[in-house]
Amino acid sequence: MQRLIYYMRKALAVACLAALIGVGVGCTEDEIVPSIDFTSPYALTDSSDPVQHACYEIYKEYGVPVFFNDTIASYPNGTDYYGNALTRYETLDLNWKFQSHDRGKVSYAFDYILTADEQMAALDFARRFLGRASSKMRPFSIMLADSIHVGNSTPIYYSGFRTLVMTQLAGLTDYQKDSCATAILQDMVLDRVKLNTDLVARFGAVSDKEKYYNRPWVVDGANGGLGCTWGVEHKGVFWRPQELWAEDAAEHYVLYSFQTFVYTTEEFEAERARIFHEIGRYGFICGSRSYNDMLAHLYSPDGINEDLEYYVQQMLTLGRDVFMQRYGESALVKRKFNILAEYIEGDLGVEL
Repeated sequence: MQRLIYYMRKALAVACLAALIGVGVGCTEDEIVPSIDFTSPYALTDSSDPVQHACYEIYKEYGVPVFFNDTIASYPNGTDYYGNALTRYETLDLNWKFQSHDRGKVSYAFDYILTADEQMAALDFARRFLGRASSKMRPFSIMLADSIHVGNSTPIYYSGFRTLVMTQLAGLTDYQKDSCATAILQDMVLDRVKLNTDLVARFGAVSDKEKYYNRPWVVDGANGGLGCTWGVEHKGVFWRPQELWAEDAAEHYVLYSFQTFVYTTEEFEAERARIFHEIGRYGFICGSRSYNDMLAHLYSPDGINEDLEYYVQQMLTLGRDVFMQRYGESALVKRKFNILAEYIEGDLGVEL
């Protein structure tokens, strides 16, 4: 019985194969009609329109298409029951995440850039941004808009999985364009760093192993202080480690000498160096930035996330040489810097 079933299945397979061959032989080349359109709206072509030509030049140089509308293409899609033409639209879907899709849970609305002059100015910003971004940090596509509304917020930019939206570009000076482009790149690098959970864990372990986070800098009775010592008295809202490198820091601190207790630029610089030496012994380059506690600046960072944000910001702002000159005396600071630098330079291609 089993042998009979075997031969029946074999015969059926042969018959099916013959039928398929017969169908193939019966078709002619003229009867084969391609039904798949392989063109992509993300592959830009040149145009006589000045704005579209500028978009094409950016695409040709950086491989990134730039759009001024979230609807980027439309295609005929048959007819409905009543014979009316149907159209299929290709849109920039910001609900895509790296490993998921929000399924429309988040709503996005745009105010578009409408005039050619404003569009050309926005394209200048896009070119500056892409010129600063490493090839690994360039987005798949860019949309330039006057504003974007994400729920109840209107962010300056929104970085999605496939599209980077940049807004509020009208009237920016060249300096403001460069500063804004750098700030967006810093945020994007920080987002990538935070997604690397192993990297974040290794970075945090340097200071978290001995529970250095969220502790007073100075020992005062049984307050659990780390044991930093200052050269002058620290009182009021002064001597926040994250504010000591403002361009007018020395002038400001000397001006308020009745609270800072430094009376010359030399005294300020000596105290600043001492602060970074003291907090650097615990792997820190800044203190808490909490606004809920007027004394927060007297504490080490609240946790790994705050510490990480300041490291990435300063590394990208200062570069390797200035950062190490400013903070690199500490072995723990060097260790945390190298953990991040290996990923930022190696994996993201961002030069420090």
